[in-house]
Amino acid sequence: MKVLLTALNAKYIHINLALKCLAKYCEEFKPQIKEYTINDNIDSIIANIHQQKADVVAFSCYIWSIEKILYISECLKKINPNVIIILGGHEVSYDADDIIKENSAIDYIIRMEGEKPLKELLKFIKYGGNIKDVPSITYRLGEEIVSNKLSEPVDMNEYEFMYGDEIKDYKGKIIYYESSRGCPYRCSYCLSSNTKKVNFLNVERVKKELMFFIENDVPLVKFVDRTFNADKKRANEIFKFIIENKKNTKFHFELAGNLIDDETIDILKTAPKDLIQFEIGVQSTNKETITAIGRNIEFEKIRENVKKILKLNTIHVHLDLIAGLPFEDYQTFKKSFDDVINIRAQMLQLGFLKLLKGSKIRNEYKKYNYKFKSKAPYEVISNDFITFDELIKLKNIENILDKYYNSGQFKYSIGFLFEKFESKFEIFEKISDYYLKNGFFEISVSYDTQYDILEKIFNIDGFSDCVKMDRMLNNKAKMKYEHSEEFKNKCFEFLKNEGNVKKYLSYFKESSPKKMYSLLRFEKLFGKVYMYDSKNSNLVDVTNDFIM
Repeated sequence: MKVLLTALNAKYIHINLALKCLAKYCEEFKPQIKEYTINDNIDSIIANIHQQKADVVAFSCYIWSIEKILYISECLKKINPNVIIILGGHEVSYDADDIIKENSAIDYIIRMEGEKPLKELLKFIKYGGNIKDVPSITYRLGEEIVSNKLSEPVDMNEYEFMYGDEIKDYKGKIIYYESSRGCPYRCSYCLSSNTKKVNFLNVERVKKELMFFIENDVPLVKFVDRTFNADKKRANEIFKFIIENKKNTKFHFELAGNLIDDETIDILKTAPKDLIQFEIGVQSTNKETITAIGRNIEFEKIRENVKKILKLNTIHVHLDLIAGLPFEDYQTFKKSFDDVINIRAQMLQLGFLKLLKGSKIRNEYKKYNYKFKSKAPYEVISNDFITFDELIKLKNIENILDKYYNSGQFKYSIGFLFEKFESKFEIFEKISDYYLKNGFFEISVSYDTQYDILEKIFNIDGFSDCVKMDRMLNNKAKMKYEHSEEFKNKCFEFLKNEGNVKKYLSYFKESSPKKMYSLLRFEKLFGKVYMYDSKNSNLVDVTNDFIM
């Protein structure tokens, strides 16, 4: 019996962790793994899966892939009516009866945690037995649709490590790793709130497996643990281990910001720059909203702890907000936005509520008069507190936020504006309004145009120099030289001076002043003269050695 485990990932750089876990647990059946992306040609996917000549095809389903998977399954069944098709994952766990009823191509659906049920189901398919003994599956029994009892969660330590020598084939891809399942919080919008407890992998085993990644020079390991520091002592021990064994691998964690303590900060002080990345969900700072979604996390504690981390200047922090939550209207969201962006983390992600199947907030959608899209990803359309027009406006602001803040290409410009505007939200709102008015959301806008737009919107003394500095530091932007012949001559005089070259540009090795000038950018900004070497990302203040 040939078994194929497959999925449509959101991006090429992703590795599907679920498939690897399932393949390892069902190793006796020697399953093959084939991964595609939602951007691949769907006819090519169908042809490729068919050419594997598998007897059983099992799909891992997500909100971004379910529609295509159902269509692919239908086609595969028409091509070969004997192929057995299995679906699994959260996206099919909560309405398995309906999916089986509406999609005749699907033979079985595995609900919730999949390793043990898939193994038992494959045994049944190959050797026979009593189908009712296979846990967590939904299937047809004659005209009836039957859902067997859910399997009890398996201790994670019973599962084997899912990576091996194939790690060398994953160059350029993100490696996902799971050291716990479940979450201690009960946020109404999140499926992890359905778990009864957090299931932890033994910390010594975690260290051993992380060492495997480090020794294999994996560029980035992303922990998928919903709340990595749910057990603070355990988290601190792992942080310490990573720092002590630092090499070339970076590690990304999702943390609860309120659980960070002084001991954690003391450990993180010893981390080198860029070894560790944190993603911390805030979602809203409106107390009524926080209570309604069952989060009950004090924002002041998150702010205090994140600022301590940022002060270290070695860890990249990514904060999250969600638009469309209960009791969060446009104005209160504006306040949440300002509260969070004032922390000045490197990245702020503005997300939009998705009413996921099985989530509490979807089950009680009538309570707040939610309207949401009927197809995945089930994004909010409106509720009692916010209109669709307001959400569209926030979508545009999200676009601007990514361009002008999260990209990191407007550090000086945005920093200047932050000092001038009490509400930071209004900065991005103004840029968004300008884009909308001029049709810029409908076209690709170059960095050069983005800088020009800023100068047109914000006509403030001193701002132009900030924009010029950002433009100079952006290697993808074209510097608009407006220098006089006199200034150009002074640049050449500076480069002809052997002392200056030795002091600032010794690595150029006997290059002529003309050659160096073609590779450098000089700009008079803030009353000083700056020289930027884009190839080496080297910015220096040369005022003292520049003949003014």
